[in-house]
Amino acid sequence: MSVAPYDQILTLYRTLLVFGTVAVLILSVGLVEFVYFEPPGQTTGATAHILGVFEYDPKAGTTQGPDRTTFARTDEFAAVVDWSQLPPDIVVDARWFNSFGSVVGLVGPGTPAQLGAQSTVPVIVPPGLHHSLPGHYSFVVERLKDSRPVEVLGRRIVLVER
Repeated sequence: MSVAPYDQILTLYRTLLVFGTVAVLILSVGLVEFVYFEPPGQTTGATAHILGVFEYDPKAGTTQGPDRTTFARTDEFAAVVDWSQLPPDIVVDARWFNSFGSVVGLVGPGTPAQLGAQSTVPVIVPPGLHHSLPGHYSFVVERLKDSRPVEVLGRRIVLVER
């Protein structure tokens, strides 16, 4: 009985085939995920008009001062959106995300007419905390279809300093 000699080339070839197959699977899953969350043909060309991000007075429910991109941890702030600039037949919402990707402020979903009175979208300090966490905060206005975001209509990023 003879034993076949160990072939290093065959082992390397099989290893490359396995890695190639795994790479194709990862690429395929990524492509499917991309098409699911960014369906082709979903763009409307609409753009949300974000008037700015301002210091916010929660007691009065109003904004004050100039448009800013940087805030202290002790500052409360909110974005102001002009909903009238959007087509009336779409469903939208506006969300604040902190550095961890958690939603820390939300208005919507609804049509621009339904959200017209809610043009100020404040950041809500997480329960148990007295101030906002430091880091970058993203404000995003999205168009929804079947309760799923399909198009970003506007975006602002602000920094909360330590």
